[in-house]
Order: sequence, then C-alpha cells, then structure tokens
Amino acid sequence: MILINAKKDVLYFTVLFLFFLTINSCNVKPESQPLPISVKSTLNLLQENPQFVMYMNFKNMRRTDFWKGNVSDSLLNAEKTFGSLLNTFKTATGASISDGLDELYYSNSWFGENAIVIKGVLDQNKLSAFLEKDTVFTVTKNADGINVYQMTDNGLYFYFRDNNTICASNYLKQLDVMLAVKDTSRSGILQNEKLYNSIQNIMYKDDIWMISSEKIFIKGIFQNFLQSTTGGKIEESDTAEISDSSSVVDSLALKKNLTIENLYKTFSSISFSVKMSNQLEMLIQCDCVNEESSKYLKSILNGIISVAKISSAGSKKNNSMKLLDDLRLNRYDNSVFIELNVNEKNIKELRNSNLLNAPE
Repeated sequence: MILINAKKDVLYFTVLFLFFLTINSCNVKPESQPLPISVKSTLNLLQENPQFVMYMNFKNMRRTDFWKGNVSDSLLNAEKTFGSLLNTFKTATGASISDGLDELYYSNSWFGENAIVIKGVLDQNKLSAFLEKDTVFTVTKNADGINVYQMTDNGLYFYFRDNNTICASNYLKQLDVMLAVKDTSRSGILQNEKLYNSIQNIMYKDDIWMISSEKIFIKGIFQNFLQSTTGGKIEESDTAEISDSSSVVDSLALKKNLTIENLYKTFSSISFSVKMSNQLEMLIQCDCVNEESSKYLKSILNGIISVAKISSAGSKKNNSMKLLDDLRLNRYDNSVFIELNVNEKNIKELRNSNLLNAPE
C-alpha cells in the first residue's frame, strides 16, 4: 500500500513538473545566434565608443527568396539612399550590393567621424585605372608605404587591408588607428566590454543588425517610435479618451511618467536585427538595466501600441498602423522584444512606415 501511494506521489509530482515546464516555456528567452569569429575579429577595427554599430551581410541575403523577390528591384534606390558611401566603393572597385560586396561594417561617433569596413570581391586594378586618368581619387602613402586613397568629392579616406577588405573613414586620424591594428590586436569595440556583451546578446546576427548602448541615441530612436505610432508623446488627454478600457488604463498606470526622458533611462542597449529567408523576421530588442525596468518598459509599450491602435481606428490615411496588428511584444528577464514578420501581406505598409527610421 505504501509502495502504491509512493508511485502515485511520483506520478503526481512528475505531471506537475511537466506542466510547470510547459506553462513557463513560453517565457524562456530564445537563444541568440553565435557571433561568427570573422565578425568578432573585424570589430577591433571599429571605434571603441561609437554612437551605434551596424553590420550587413549582403552575401547571405542575396541567396534568399525574400531578397530575390522584394529587395533586388530596389537596389539602385537603396544604394542612393545610403548616400555616396556605397557608390564610392562601387566606383573604386566595382563591388556593389547586387554583386561583389559581401559584408559592410559601419560605426559612427557623436562628432560625425565614422569607421567603415567592407569585404568582398574587390578589383584594385579598377581603382588603379581611375587614378591614371581621373582626379576623382587621390593617393598618398603613409609612413609604412601603404597607399591611402581619398575620394575628392566627399573626403572619404580608405585603404586596402588585404585583397578582399577595405577600411575607410571620413576622419584621417581614425584611419590611422585602423592602419595600426594587427590581426592579434584587442582594440576597438573589443575593448568596450559593455557594448561587446550587448552585441553578443543580439538575437539575429547573420544578416543585418544595428545596436547602440548610448542612452541619448536610444532616446532619439524612441522619439521616432512615438512619432510613428502616436504622433508624439503620450499625454494625460490620451488616456482620458480610452478610460473605458481597463486593460489599457492598467498598462498606462504611470501615465505621468510616459515621457522620453524616463523611457530611455531604462535601457542598457537597444538593437535591431533581421533574419532573412522567404520572409523577413525583424526584431527590436530592448535590453534593460534590470527586470523591474523591463516590466515597466513592456507595460509602457503595451500602452503606446494600444493607444496607437485606438487612435488610428477608422483612419484611411495611416496605413502604417496596420503593422501594429502584426507586432508581437514579449518580455524575457531583462529584455523586451518587439517582433514583426514581413511578407507580401505587410511589406507595403512597412515601406510607408517611418517606424524604423534612424533618429534625427
């Protein structure tokens, strides 16, 4: 009898344990993709304390159905939108987004100085031909005899680190720093432990990611987010209009604190990453200073999205608000995830939205 009861107790405990695992598995943070060794070794060429860091792997993305169906037709506009940067490298080496340019690393400082690394199939002979017949590029040698080129119309300096890598900057001193970096160096972002750890935590690392741990930059991102969803800051009048919705009112319980000045202080970093296949999996990842901050932030975001949905109801002009129906908001420990899958259904709305624009 005692043995039978013991078996029942074990079975009961096992069922409870499995049930506990099941109901809690939804809140287990997904495992982020590992940072490729080649990407890690390149981070030592970028600035130690950048405003933001961006990485794009065009080689990976060109292989996907989403790229072939939705991106390839917009390549020319994309290159122009990125400014003269990509056109400079296309003119110099023949490598472009559509062919030859494999990876792009970009970091920017508060004072406007940038650090750029591009990798791909680069034709140095093409550049040599330009130098012989045109003044679009000038060339000098540094103390070690390495050719340093400059695009005359935009002042961008660059050099060939090897046959497949170009390092560039609009600031000659930054280029000197990059020239001094050895393959075994621990420099640049690798010296910024806080930022490097944040990069390690980015969920999708293979295709596109951008990250910042600078609170003022994060403040600017959320200014754009609020402007694109609610038309500006949430005021007390906004909550008055929806006082009949208890769920929204609960999420806006701290409505007097719903200002940009308080929002950005809860972050340790914010990142935007993309995984491309037959569709686009987009993720805005808000890593907070502690768990309480992440709870607070999720509550605020729930409120902002709810207010935006209500305020845009019946609007014929605000097509970008349809995206809000597809947003998924999740919290894992100190992190809040804003997730969106982009496909044929919502790609038009995304193109019309300024939700992901860089802060002014």
